[in-house]
This record gives sequence, C-alpha cells and structure tokens, in this order.
Amino acid sequence: MRLLRFAAVCGMVVAGLIAVPASPALAADPYTFTHAGNPILADGTYYSADPAPLVADDQLYIYTGHDEAGPTTNDFQMNEWGAFRTSDVAAGTWTHYPSLARPETLFSWATAGRAYAGQVVKGPDGRYYWYLPVSERVSTAADKFAIGLAVSDSPTGPWTDYLGGPLISQRVPSTNDIQNIDPTILVSGQRVFVYWGTFGQLRWLEYQADMKTPVGTQKSITGLTGFFEAPWIFERNGTYYLAYAGNNAGPTSACTPANYHACIAYATASAPEGPWTYRGTVLTPVSSTTSHPGIIQYKGQWYITYHTADAAGGGHFRRSVAIDKVEWDDTLSPPRMKQVVQTPVKQRDRTPRANIAQEAKVTVSNDPVPTQYWVKSLNDEIVRGNPLPPDMWGTWTGSNPPQQWVQYTWDQPMRISGSQIDFWNDQAQGTGVGVAAPAKWKIQYWNLATAQWADVPNPSGYPTATSGFQNTTFDAVTTTQVRATFDASTNGSTYSAVAVEEWKILAAQPSSVASPSLVVETGETELPGTTPVVFGSETLQVPVYWDPIVTDSPGTFQVQGSVLGYAAGKVTATVTVISPGDTAGDVTAPTLTLTPSGSAGTSGWYRSAVKVRAAAVDDRGGRMTIATAVDGGAVASVDSVRYTDVSVSGDGQHTVTATATDRAGNKSAAASLPVKIDATVPVSTSSVADRAVTVAATDVTSGVARVEYAIDGGAWTLYSGKIAAADSNKHTVSFRATDNAGNLETAKTATIPADLSGPLSGNVGPIAVPTASYTAGWNSVTALNDNADVANPGQAQIWGTWSGTRAATQWIQYDWARPIRLTGAELKFWRDSNKGTGDGVAEPDGWKLQYWDGSAFQDVAGVTTYGTSSTAFNTVAFTPVTTSRLRATINANSNGTTYSAVAVTEWRVFADDPGTVVVPVTVTAAPRCIAGKAYLAVNAHNSGADALDITLDTPYGSKAFAGVKADAYQSFAVRSAAIPAGTATATVSGVTLNAAYGALTCN
Repeated sequence: MRLLRFAAVCGMVVAGLIAVPASPALAADPYTFTHAGNPILADGTYYSADPAPLVADDQLYIYTGHDEAGPTTNDFQMNEWGAFRTSDVAAGTWTHYPSLARPETLFSWATAGRAYAGQVVKGPDGRYYWYLPVSERVSTAADKFAIGLAVSDSPTGPWTDYLGGPLISQRVPSTNDIQNIDPTILVSGQRVFVYWGTFGQLRWLEYQADMKTPVGTQKSITGLTGFFEAPWIFERNGTYYLAYAGNNAGPTSACTPANYHACIAYATASAPEGPWTYRGTVLTPVSSTTSHPGIIQYKGQWYITYHTADAAGGGHFRRSVAIDKVEWDDTLSPPRMKQVVQTPVKQRDRTPRANIAQEAKVTVSNDPVPTQYWVKSLNDEIVRGNPLPPDMWGTWTGSNPPQQWVQYTWDQPMRISGSQIDFWNDQAQGTGVGVAAPAKWKIQYWNLATAQWADVPNPSGYPTATSGFQNTTFDAVTTTQVRATFDASTNGSTYSAVAVEEWKILAAQPSSVASPSLVVETGETELPGTTPVVFGSETLQVPVYWDPIVTDSPGTFQVQGSVLGYAAGKVTATVTVISPGDTAGDVTAPTLTLTPSGSAGTSGWYRSAVKVRAAAVDDRGGRMTIATAVDGGAVASVDSVRYTDVSVSGDGQHTVTATATDRAGNKSAAASLPVKIDATVPVSTSSVADRAVTVAATDVTSGVARVEYAIDGGAWTLYSGKIAAADSNKHTVSFRATDNAGNLETAKTATIPADLSGPLSGNVGPIAVPTASYTAGWNSVTALNDNADVANPGQAQIWGTWSGTRAATQWIQYDWARPIRLTGAELKFWRDSNKGTGDGVAEPDGWKLQYWDGSAFQDVAGVTTYGTSSTAFNTVAFTPVTTSRLRATINANSNGTTYSAVAVTEWRVFADDPGTVVVPVTVTAAPRCIAGKAYLAVNAHNSGADALDITLDTPYGSKAFAGVKADAYQSFAVRSAAIPAGTATATVSGVTLNAAYGALTCN
C-alpha cells in the first residue's frame, strides 16, 4: 500500500451476518462469525486491508493489516496485523484473529504504526515466515521503511524476529533509493524469491533456503504496464503470474479513469526471474482508492482476495477484505485470468427519494476531465467527510478558464423544482488560484417549448458555501436537461478552479401516483420502464424500477416499484401474464414510435450521440419483432421485445427507420426519424494588436451562432467587432463562441497589455512579465506579481524552487515593454523549514537586485541592506535607474552539503517614471575591418529641429555628444581581429535606444 501524499461514506445495514459472538475478552482473542458474502467482515467493527492468502493444514488463511483511521482521517492508521481463517469459503464461517503482531513488539528495531502489507509463506524447513514492512526506529536512510522477517512454527504464531534487523532496507543487503514495502514471496523448492516495491518501482532478489542469505544482487522489474504497487507472485502449471495494483489512468485506459484509483493488472513469465509480459487487467477499480491482490488456489478453486470500502462506515482508509473466484481461459497460451466478477453484484438503489441525478447522463465542460478527478462522483450519491480528488468532479489544471459547467440529461422529460450542490475548496474566494467556490453560479433548464436554455424561474438563491449541501428551490419546470454554470472566482487576473462533490436534482412531487395495470408474456421478466405520473394538467412517462418478478405461467399478481423522483413511497402495479401463443383472431398491426434522447440543442440539433428508442405497442399485449436501420444501412432485427434502442453517432444528419411485427405476423407501417448531430464545440481564436482584441470563430457542422466577450469578469456581451481597452490599464478579455446547435465553447482569455506610454508610479510589478531560473511544478511564477499578499498562501500562490536537487543560486526577473524609471522594490520570502537544514524551503542567506543596462545585468546602487524575512516585506530603495528588466538574484541557505529551496509570495517594484519620451533619433551600428583590425561604427541621426545631447555606449567604449543637430558618429576600436554580435545603445533625454549588430572576423 502507499501513503497518499494529498490532502466516510454513509453506514449501511449488512445483510446475512448470521452470528457474531460477544466481544472477546482481549482484542487479540480469536472469535468465529458467519457471513457468506463480501466484505468478509462487513459490520464495521473491524476494518482490514492488504490481504495475503495462505493455505496451511487444509485451511485458508488471509493475513491482513488493520485500518484504524477515523471516518474523516485521510491517512493510514495501521498498528497491527491480523488474519481470517476458514475451511469453506462458500459457507462463510470464519475465525478472526484480530491482533497477531505489532511492529514495535515483534521487532525491537521498529517503530509503532505503519503496519503495511505483508505476506506469510511456508519455508523449505516447514516453518512459517512472515515478511512485514515496518519503519526503522533508528536509520540514516532518506526513507526509513524496511522489510522485517518473523518466523513461527504455526500459521498463527507466536512470531519471533528471525534476523534482529531488516531483511531489506535502503541500506541492506545493498543500497537502494526506493520505498521498501509490499513484499511478495515465491518459494520454489529450495529457492526463495522476494519481490517488493511501490510508486512504480519494483525490485526482486533471490535468497537461499534459509530465507535470509541473498543470492546475487537486487534487480529491477520492467514490462509491467502501469505498475504502481502491491505486487503478488504465484505459479500455475509452470507459468508464473505477477499481479499488481496498476494506475495507468485516463479516459481511455483499460485500468482506471482517475489517478487515485487502481486496477489489478498482471503479467506472466516462464521463470521467476522473468522477463515479464503484460497480460491485461483482472479486477476493475474497487470502492477504495487503493487496491491490493492476493491470489491462491484452495480446494481446487482459484480465489482473489482484495479490499474495498464497502463495509458499514467504510472508506478509503477504513477498508475491508473481500474474496471472489478467479476463472481461467486455458485456450490461450499462456492461460489468462478472466475478469473477476465482484460479489455481491451492485444493485440499483430503489429507495424512494426526490433526487433524480443518479439516473442522468453527465456531461461537463472540461472533458476529458483531469485524471485526478472522477466525473462519476457528481451523481453517485456519496459524500465523504474528508474527500480525496476522485470523490469529486473538478477542473484544476493550473491554468483555469473563467467559466465551467455541468449538465445532466434524462431520456424522458422530468418535472424538477430544486437542487442541492456540495462545493469543495482548498482556497478562499478571490485568490484566483487553487480550487475555490465559484464567484457566482446559476441553474438553467432546457425549455422544451422554445428549444433553448433558460434560467430556472424564481430561484431561491445560489449560495456558494463549502460546508455541506447548498439548497436552491425554483418554480417547477418540465425538461430533459439541466445545467449548472459556474463563474470561477478570480483575483482580477487569474481564475480558481471549481470542484463539486455531489449535485442532486430534486423532482417536483405529484400528489400521488396511480397504480398501473401491466400485461406481460410468460417468461418475460422486464416490466415497462416508465409509468404515467400526473402533475396538474401535465402527464409524464416517468422511469420506474420494479422489484424482480417471475412469470412462469398465465395469471395475475402484484409487484412494487420505485418511481424516479417520487419520495412518498413505492407504487404497486397489477401484472397480468398472458401466453405468447394466444394470437387467434389478431389482425391489427402494432403501433410504432421512434423517440430520440440525447443532449438536445437548438434548431433540431443534438449535441451528443443520440439513442433512438423504437417502441411498439400491440393490442393483444404481446411482444414483437422490431427491425431498425440507420442511414439505409444493414437492418438489425430483434425478436420478442417491446422496444429496441438504436445508437446514432457522428456529426451530420442521419435517418433512422423501423418496423414492428407482432406474434400474428401483422407488420406496422415503416416509421422514420431524422437525427441531426453536432457534438463538436465551435473553435474561437483571438489576436491582440494596438491594445484591442479581435476574435474569430468557426464551426464545421451547424455553423457559428454568436460570439460573446466579457472584460475583467464583467457581463457577457455580444461580439460585433474589435474589443478595445477603455483606459490605459491591463485588461483580461474572456470570449466564447456558440454554434447553431447550442454547443457553448469553454471560455478563453486574451490579455490587453497596459499602456506604458504615460507616466508610471507606484508598484509596476503587475504589468511586468515574470520569469525565473526554475519554478516547482506545484508553484507559479505568476504568483510573484498577482498583487495578492495572502496570509497563508497556497502552493499556487507562491513562486518556489523545491526539487530533489537544489541550486545554490536562483533568480526571478521582471520584463517591461519599455524602459521605466525604477526607484525601489520589496519582496516577501516564504519558508517551511529552518535555516541550516539544507532541505525544504528556507529563508535565503541573501539576495540582490540587478538591472539590465542594454547588454548585461548590473547591480543597483545605493542599497543599504537586503532583508530576508518571511513574515514581512523586505523593502529596498536604490539609486533610480531606467531599465526594461530587473532581476533579483537569491542565494539559498545551506547545511554545508545541500541547499534549501527558496520561495517568494510577492515581489513589488516601484517606479517614478515621467512616461515615454519620443525622441526623433535613429541609431545604427555596424562592424568594420580596417588594416586587419575590427572596429564598431555607431551613428545616431537626429531628424528633429532641436539640438539634442546624445551618449553612445558600446562594449568597447562610450562617447558623449552635446547639442547634436544632425549626426553623432563614433568608430570604436575593438583591438582584435574579430568582433562578436552585440548591441550598441544611444541615450537621448533619458531614453535608451538600441542598435543590434552582427559578428565580423577580419582576415
């Protein structure tokens, strides 16, 4: 298992727990219980994880860790190891050994806690050996995890330390730099193989039959696609299998869509040494973020043990062990494991409730969603007390747009009147970084009459608190789609991301729902999927989920079902069962309807793939044969059904046709339905010139309907031409396009730079372009001049340089579009470590400011002292200098061997500048050869009427000219036969003019 390096589900009643005796007198006392299902112990009295199965004395043992974290603790609290034992997996009678060993009592050299995943094997000498990861009490290693080895004559102990120190660590038997946990062991005759590792690093080492003497040196394993942690080695019929927790995440991954989830994948080899070949996945992600396999054969059946969060009160750090069968495909070479079917199979929750979001299709503006988040969490009806990223939908990428949205779509029109949303944040509103509650948001519904989005009528308000569900009620509307649009929180220049743990949509409640009468054929187990629900003068066909039925003979019975969104209780239907052969006298053809469902757009377009349901009704109540075709293609015919669904995809215009034939052979007239799809958002681009933004947009299918823009987070306005700045300040322009199908592009931004031609005073840092020698991936160089001085900044509000290798010197730099007269600066450092550690982020030893003189950086003059405080701004005044670049060079603190990183929260630079002085002077520079020597000729031409004082500067000397009316010319001797490329400058009335020149070699 791993310790997650990032920031409780509701309890459930566990059925089938037949008997649990009174609690044992001591925590370590074994006790027996019966529970034929998963998790093995499901009542929440004890959470177990990291299963390691062993067959001994015709018994199946499953050794586990013990999760003891609280409901909202996001860390592994594991202080001991235990085990389950059974002689009959199907019967579900288990003996539980809750506390077989603790790290600090078993190994005198280990600390308490961190009792992570271990494995017990039977050694060649007949004794039992337990390989256990622990943390060393005293170690000079960077990572103190080590693997200890305990021994016992019995599978349940007592256990003793076999070595008196680590078997494997970063120091023994040879050095390594990985985290040494998750051991798995293969005993093959007199040979012993140990495999271990995590965080994508997997090693192996052979040992002698004494279990402790290494053979050779440790080696790395490759070929395991997506390997993350939790290896498990076993052999079957001469083939070696290595299962592991995989984490190759992404929307098209066969493993997992989210980084925080794991699948169980595996590879095979013909020998324990490898090489290994990846063979695919065997277990899909479970309900906990981590996953850990243990695979073994017992009494002729192969099993996989793993853990989930499915016990009562369970969670990511309150896991419980489960067991399921492994089946094999022996037609392949080598044989492959089939996909494991987790039991019990998840069933739809048919509890009556007003929420209907769980049955909606979800679409979001940031598809594909960043892999740390999981879009399914939006409507899974799970809200955790302290969620991890896959427990929410989020949008953080480090460069966040000003607006995002979430949309729900239902196949049938639904009557809705409320919303409950649960926001998550790690930053306050107004910071423009991290994840914050939106500045504002609103709910819109798809108006079926106008085929347009409209704001829900009379909303009670749109609260943005991040402490529980935020409620909004509104007048009831009938729709197939609803969306929430979020305006991201901003500091005026950058935007925070948005995250939502859960979004519920509440259905309007009818006064009652009538009990329907239904007709089915014998052998038919599916009842009609909708039932009529009356809302005043409007009747809707609302989805209903019926209890299972048996229809093995004609007759009548009653069944209960849950109507989607109806919270008052279940409805009861009377079901009449008929014989399918009763067709005498049937001469009436069935009626057929084609109903599309998808994300409906405007003008008859759909913004997604479309499902067309061909549903038929026969006057005798029987099932039919329905034939369908798309765009005149092959006909698909389905027998003995009441409906069939046709999938239509691809941008463009399509046609679906269908017919229905009843049991008596009566055929309906052909039905036809046009389907127009434009699922591609329009694309807009921008250009900035003369402090104005021009926007262009294209859409290849339905065409562009409109382009909108907003300035600095203001109201959206229809674009009709260039967007010019209204003043001299810097502005951010957001823009987006909508096509004729209603696809709304995620807003983009363009920046109108500040007009620097006028006088400048005060802090000019925000109008500079910041750069740095290095920036850590979780920090931001733009934090330097975001004009925010936050008391407790998040990592994205800091410029920092932490990395594994830290330099002695780092620098930050501001560039302006023209030279500015600067008079001073101030910056505030940030720290998380003390000076002298050589690690973390510490206040620096010192720093200095340098300005660009046209060819090189020079120290500013007149500074008395440079402070290094991380609690207050360190202010520096200097002799005024006119320049377009200013750099702060920072000397990191050291322990004598390594350097700490440096970090700055804000850097202000102050100006007292008269504005741009336009001078009628042009400067040219050209290298020349005279008698084999190089010279640099510089000329400044004054085209104005007034005489000007001009100073020429080059790397080879300077020359001042007074009262120049035409030209100031000087040829500077290089004193060499070659001159490199460079820049000459002319200073006129405080304005610096540059003239670049090329290299020249004189022969």
